[in-house]
Amino acid sequence: MTPNLVAGRECGACNACCIALTIDDAELQKPQGYRCHHAQRDNSCAIYSKRPETCRTFFCGWRQLKWIGEAMRPDKSDVLVRMQRSVSRETGEEQLGVIFMLLSKEALKSEGLAEAVAAAVAAEVPVWLNVPGKPGYTSALARINDILRHAVFTKDKAGVLAILRRARAQGEKGERARIVLKNEYRK
Repeated sequence: MTPNLVAGRECGACNACCIALTIDDAELQKPQGYRCHHAQRDNSCAIYSKRPETCRTFFCGWRQLKWIGEAMRPDKSDVLVRMQRSVSRETGEEQLGVIFMLLSKEALKSEGLAEAVAAAVAAEVPVWLNVPGKPGYTSALARINDILRHAVFTKDKAGVLAILRRARAQGEKGERARIVLKNEYRK
């Protein structure tokens, strides 16, 4: 099933997902941080017409969410926005949330990052900050709604960015584990 995609937004030369994400299924295995071995120098895919189901069905938040600004395209912003299903602590119901994966320190300077995060927090959408580990290692992931709530509701953009900077720095210091795939990864 293809989700509703924002009209006019195409992946084009962006292949941030081909590097940033861990893919661990029968057809393709790749730990996060490594460039997929099917990615070409021009960022196209060597097996695009017969790419694995995981690749066929993945669309980043920039492609799916109109409120994620144009400037937040992952290859331009270093922010990979992903959808995340979770269960509400209060109601036990499934919720759809967003993960903001900061691919580099420069991602914190991305146009529209603070506004996108704030919009999600203000709308009571579950929001996570994801800080990748070094290639082949796990990422840090933390839900950030509570720590951002005051800055968001007082419309303190500088405060939102300061909290994101601190959270990213804390995430970088976290312990990491080597990613173990079902089958051995072959470069």
